Amino acid sequence: MRWLIVEDALRDRKGHWFEYLKGFAQELRALGDQVTVLADRAAEPFLVEQLQVQPVLAASIWHRMGDGAGVLRRCLRVPVHAWRTYRSLSKYFQREKKYDVIFVPTVLVHHLLGWTSLIKRVFKRTQTRIILFFPNTPIELKPETNEPAWLPAPTAKLFCRLIRSLKKETEQGRVILGVETHPMRDALTRLTCVAFTYFPHPVQPYETEKPETLKTGTPGSKRAELNSMPLTFACYGPARNEKGSDVLVAAIERYLRLFPDSQIKFVVQWVDDFRLPDGKMAALPLLLKQHPQVEIVRSLFGDGEYVWRLKHASALLLPYRQSSYGLRVSRLAIEAMVNGIPAIVTRGTTLAEQGRQFGAMVLCEDGNVENLAEAIRNMQQNFWRLKEHAEQQKRLAREQFSVEKFRHGLIG
Repeated sequence: MRWLIVEDALRDRKGHWFEYLKGFAQELRALGDQVTVLADRAAEPFLVEQLQVQPVLAASIWHRMGDGAGVLRRCLRVPVHAWRTYRSLSKYFQREKKYDVIFVPTVLVHHLLGWTSLIKRVFKRTQTRIILFFPNTPIELKPETNEPAWLPAPTAKLFCRLIRSLKKETEQGRVILGVETHPMRDALTRLTCVAFTYFPHPVQPYETEKPETLKTGTPGSKRAELNSMPLTFACYGPARNEKGSDVLVAAIERYLRLFPDSQIKFVVQWVDDFRLPDGKMAALPLLLKQHPQVEIVRSLFGDGEYVWRLKHASALLLPYRQSSYGLRVSRLAIEAMVNGIPAIVTRGTTLAEQGRQFGAMVLCEDGNVENLAEAIRNMQQNFWRLKEHAEQQKRLAREQFSVEKFRHGLIG
């Protein structure tokens, strides 16, 4: 099968895109498929060499997110990026139309507007199947009812209208609208009246050495020694409200005050302060800035740093808010599961549901600082039991969140 992967967010090695698409392309090729990858026209030479990408796409819209632009400017970016996407790809497809599957891994409304035009015009009479994948969508769970609803934004209305315009192509099987969780599939299908399809998010594991405590016949004295070893509890990715970052740092501060003799090392990536829904700015507590057991990562990860840090994390702290992650998936949570890393996640999120099936998770209550501090204590006291369970579960996680499973969901 001949694949074309189109991702303008693939520009450098920051974020998850490089690891994600590298593993995806490698596994497809290992299964005998041909893969071509298109990236941002400013893609660094390393990507061109390592992923064999063709840098032909419009400049990434993702790299302009959160730059403080006003509402009007943000809205104008939608048609501008859509036009640039359409123009660059229509030129490319004048030369190349030999693909069985076109996979667009990260679709925002900016891309959707451009792709709708491409589908209606350039791919009007073709057998090529186009998978538009939506890790982020303009819907949320209403806290009063826990029911999905559109966000109050003009782009949400445009998103819905564009999806509905693709109903015929979706019913014909020429366009597949993909999402990463069953709740998101059900919510979007209900809100748009157009069928969405669930695909497990494929994640390549990072091999690590198996801890001594998980080997058969570990003596009790050795296990006791391991139980007293320092652990690293980490949260990676820029701090944001939807990830409960403000709750996390407050809970870590509370934990350190309650348990001053604890030897846990905390690693928190906090690139910038952020604004909360009430208008206040979320900032790091002074204690965390000065505490010897806390490392604050103030920058985006460099080449290979993310993988290195993931390998050295004992557990991950992911108290993501239910309003955002009651529908969405977290790649970091899946990486924890496929690598046998225990995690703390919020009750009622997709992270908790997936963790119940494929990982080892300690649950915390949504937005509750005291409860999260208790969950951290629970993770510390029961770490090696949770680690052993995570190791046992990772075989199932690797089967579920594999490229082969993703591919099977497409071709049956």
